[in-house]
Parts: sequence; C-alpha cells; structure tokens
Amino acid sequence: MVFHRVFSAVLGLALALAGLVASDYIFVDFKAGVVPAIGGMLVPGVLMLSAFYMGFKFVKFAATGKK
Repeated sequence: MVFHRVFSAVLGLALALAGLVASDYIFVDFKAGVVPAIGGMLVPGVLMLSAFYMGFKFVKFAATGKK
C-alpha cells in the first residue's frame, strides 16, 4: 500500500507540473479575431485544469489513503 501512495504522490506532482506547462501555451491574440482567441484560451485552459484536477486527486490519495 505504501508503494501505491508514493507512486500517486509522484504522479500527482508530475501532473501539477504538466498543468503549469499547459498554462504557458495560453496565448490570446484578439487581432486575429474573437473565435481564435477563445480557442487559444479554451483548449490549453481545459488541459491545464484537467491536469490540476487529476494531480489534486492523486496527491489527496497519497496524503490520506482514501479515494
């Protein structure tokens, strides 16, 4: 059980780092139009939030041992 919790902690921190990397790709340029600007915010934003959510779940399991 300890191995699962350590692995979850490492994976959770890696996912948090992936969320930070995804946030670097958010680029907004309203000169090209509103739709490309929304796409430029939406796609990396969803990837960033999902990586943070999964990372939080893994770190929470590593800390408490509960799903």
